[in-house]
Amino acid sequence: MNVWTAAEAVDLISKARSASDVFGSDPVTPAGKRAGRRIHRVLIAAVHPDHAAASGLDRMVAARASAELNRLYNAWVVDEADVREPHVVGPRSTYRLKDRVWTTPGTVAYRAADPRVRIEIARRAGGGAPVLGHLCDALAAQRMEAFVPEILESAITDGHPWVAYRLPAGMRSLREVYAAFPAGLDGRDWAWMARRILMTLAAANRTHGALTLDTVLIHPAEHGVMLTGWEPTGHASADDGAAAADLFVTMLNGRSPQQVSFARASERVSPAKELHEYDLLLRRLYGQRRFRPFVLAHH
Repeated sequence: MNVWTAAEAVDLISKARSASDVFGSDPVTPAGKRAGRRIHRVLIAAVHPDHAAASGLDRMVAARASAELNRLYNAWVVDEADVREPHVVGPRSTYRLKDRVWTTPGTVAYRAADPRVRIEIARRAGGGAPVLGHLCDALAAQRMEAFVPEILESAITDGHPWVAYRLPAGMRSLREVYAAFPAGLDGRDWAWMARRILMTLAAANRTHGALTLDTVLIHPAEHGVMLTGWEPTGHASADDGAAAADLFVTMLNGRSPQQVSFARASERVSPAKELHEYDLLLRRLYGQRRFRPFVLAHH
């Protein structure tokens, strides 16, 4: 069993991104629960405020570490009701599958207990592996890592490949945007969203396969765009041009017919070329690009 010095225990606790970083990924089986309890006992003994002086720790540091350790342990403990909930177990964490967020032909996405964490699972056993991990590397090489979510881990459960990722705070789906602006967006607001969609598709150099109001996310204040729901390898059966054009139609709802006509005419054009020609159209319509604040009320 691991033994930590007081300083090592504080470091472990302070750097933990999730409870599983401290207690392991198995809060369900009896053996996993016993191991977690042992780790908790050893760590709490190392950082308890009553032992701070003997351990050479500042008492306030010890108190904060103890409180955080107990918070992590409480988050890790799974009661019997939770055990019966659908879940997947990865190398580092167990993820409860809460409400279903969306479904595409190849993938289904669930929200985890942490509302910012999502799990995408291939619908068919033996299906293609999730591509988000490869995309993160490809886009990071082009300094575009902000256009895909932070990958937590991936694994295979009962033959179904899956990936868990964390969304940045403040991300909203295009479905939420559409609900807030059912009469259509101003063409200038849609322009920055559409540009970033095309930028991501061009940089990824592969077909997304499932562009929908649910899989495209935006950050209203920061003008961020993030694509989720990339179809697994071998499942994307069509180019993205028609799906992207459908987004133009829905989100603009007739407010910028020039943009819609352009998107329909560009369905068979590569994303890189479409982006270049779209920029020319936007310059003709609106002149030089300027930052335009966009506010989406919380419901």
